[in-house]
Amino acid sequence: MTLMMMNNPTMLSYIRREQPVLERLLASYPKQITAALAHAPKHPQHWLILATGSRLNAANTARLYMQKVAGLQVTLAAADLYVTYEEADPSVDVVIGVSLTENDPTMLEAINKARAASHAHTIIITDQKKSALTDIADATCDLMTGKESVPYITLSFQAIVLTLMLLTVRSAALQERLTELAVNQELDEFSFLIENMNQTVQRANDFYRKFTIDFTNAPQFTAIGANVLAGTLAEMQAKFTEILRVPAHGYSLASFTHGGFMGVHEDHCQFYIEINTDPAVMEQLQAVKTYESRLTPHIYTISLTGEQPAVNDDQTLLLDPVTDPYKAPLMAIIPFQVLAWFIAKSRGINLNHLMYQDFQKAINLQ
Repeated sequence: MTLMMMNNPTMLSYIRREQPVLERLLASYPKQITAALAHAPKHPQHWLILATGSRLNAANTARLYMQKVAGLQVTLAAADLYVTYEEADPSVDVVIGVSLTENDPTMLEAINKARAASHAHTIIITDQKKSALTDIADATCDLMTGKESVPYITLSFQAIVLTLMLLTVRSAALQERLTELAVNQELDEFSFLIENMNQTVQRANDFYRKFTIDFTNAPQFTAIGANVLAGTLAEMQAKFTEILRVPAHGYSLASFTHGGFMGVHEDHCQFYIEINTDPAVMEQLQAVKTYESRLTPHIYTISLTGEQPAVNDDQTLLLDPVTDPYKAPLMAIIPFQVLAWFIAKSRGINLNHLMYQDFQKAINLQ
């Protein structure tokens, strides 16, 4: 990384740091993760994750992997909603708060509410070495990202996903749900994915350059994929809306087929994410894509299957295959991060100039 990138970081420079930072997080396993779970119940049943915004999308990205690998019930809750409306569940045995803010009173209140009801082991996942949250927690997981100084998090998103997945691997090992061999296989698969992140960034960069005019002029974006990509799709929606400042939506395949398809129009730009999952799901995704191509020519595919596209339309971004669909979200979000950055630049959007800067104050959130 150049000195200029470190002194004047951009969203893109943080995206390019994802590979080295996640490599460092993985290399820290199991030391930090073991310490975080040292006083947790040996056979936990129910984990509660509290977060907001993109942090909640990251938790949703990891949730199905967590449930599959460690046999957990994982409940996600937005911290503000949890404080105001949710009933605290006494069956929760691990509470995880995800925060990138030094002063986060809503998260602090949510953590205290959860602990009062359950006396659960509490872990804070954060980029802050010292805060009111880390003071009350039983353990802290450092994301090793440093403070991400641009307002649209990318690096931190990926670090949260991997940290939650590593906590899961360690919990499964402690429960003897995973043998040492199985743990090493999981770690090796993570390592292989992370090694390909910079290459994925470059391929997404090339893909943008190939279709710059179409992406720059699109008035609306939609991404569609299997349910296991729910967190990825929600984050795509957040990033494209915030950064490109046009309508954007991320749909699970089921949600799109139950109503989302009604919003299509001839200028609509759609992305279909293909992964190695239930063949019936991918067949339906292909059927939807074929149908939608009758209505708009702006159809693009992001493929992590390792297979050539069924329709050789030259509008497919071929990425390295990911065998495990539960890990696919780690790679699937990268093209959307990259595209959001470059499309914003081509549209002349200055991301250092925040729009509606009086909004938070006007609605009494400051």
